[in-house]
Amino acid sequence: MPHPNRILLIGNYAADRQHSMLRYADWLAGALRAEGWHVDLIAPEPRLALKTLRSRALRKWLGFIDKFVLFPLKLRRLAAGYDLVHICDHSNAAYIFALSGHRVSLTCHDLIPIKVLAGEVPGQTLGGTNAWLQRLIRLSLRRLRNLAFVSEATRTDFVRLIGPVQGAQQVIFNPVIGFGTMTPARARDLIAAAGIPPSRAFLLHVGSDLWYKNRQGALRLFELLHRTAIAGLSDPLMVSVGPSLQDPVPVARESLIVISEADDALIEALYTEAEALLFPSLDEGFGWPIIEAQACGCPVVTSDREPMRSIAGPAALLIDPVQLDEAAQLIAARWGWLTAQRQAARDHAQDFSPAAAAATYSAFMTDVAGRGDPAESRR
Repeated sequence: MPHPNRILLIGNYAADRQHSMLRYADWLAGALRAEGWHVDLIAPEPRLALKTLRSRALRKWLGFIDKFVLFPLKLRRLAAGYDLVHICDHSNAAYIFALSGHRVSLTCHDLIPIKVLAGEVPGQTLGGTNAWLQRLIRLSLRRLRNLAFVSEATRTDFVRLIGPVQGAQQVIFNPVIGFGTMTPARARDLIAAAGIPPSRAFLLHVGSDLWYKNRQGALRLFELLHRTAIAGLSDPLMVSVGPSLQDPVPVARESLIVISEADDALIEALYTEAEALLFPSLDEGFGWPIIEAQACGCPVVTSDREPMRSIAGPAALLIDPVQLDEAAQLIAARWGWLTAQRQAARDHAQDFSPAAAAATYSAFMTDVAGRGDPAESRR
């Protein structure tokens, strides 16, 4: 049934290369249209921070002008034609200052940098521009009334760090977007084309070098497993999808393959053929690779922390991400159980269907639209 309200979605600045957020905004626009809403998606454009500029520092500062000066001027004009405005990523919360008098909602994916800013993470600090930006995001979030959260852990962090939600609120799990349909034959072809020997089993990690992704921990965990006799896992490779790694690394180079540029098709192929995903994150807002891997039938080893524990469900093996010797012993002892979880992982991933997330988002937007007053500032 068509909805009478018009929604303007605000996506991310493409030049920032936040691929998961770009994909998420595209999915949400299509999902709400399928639910009967009239939806338009806009995002700041790189007008000053052009790729032809050689200076990365200059591109960064010009990008701030693109995002926080030029785009809000455009947004203020465009928003007048819509009943609702939804900010798809909390990192863009500052756009609330251009939307006074409008019904505004936002999806909060994580508050990890704000936890660092608040001194909650030992050994981690923010300085300079990063600290300034997180203070701006925190201030902006305090002015928002209507919020969707991708996990209960993120909602709990918000209440503790920002304050109680004063309007509509809903936990809406991220859906599996486009993973889980690839055939093994197609997966093997893509993996071979990427230079991975088809005769070698491999373990997989997907993630950046951000501290909470614990990429070095994943590599150390692999090295411990590589030195352990595990029935059914002989001389595996470690495939790490993420930025290039600088020496020293805790893995013998002949056992490590780093893929710095991987499209969704190759990542799905890796999930499909991997022996297991090693995902020992120290923190996450949600942990998308967990359910992407499970949708492809890939067994998952992840942290016994929230939200990873709740997202991974009963088909995953939970470990302490900092006690890696104990984690390796546990994985070795339960390897047979873990590799038998492929179908259970697929079944669990069905709880994160795009259709269910779309219906919940539609109900959330209906709640926001039905409230008497537009989003006003928090006091």
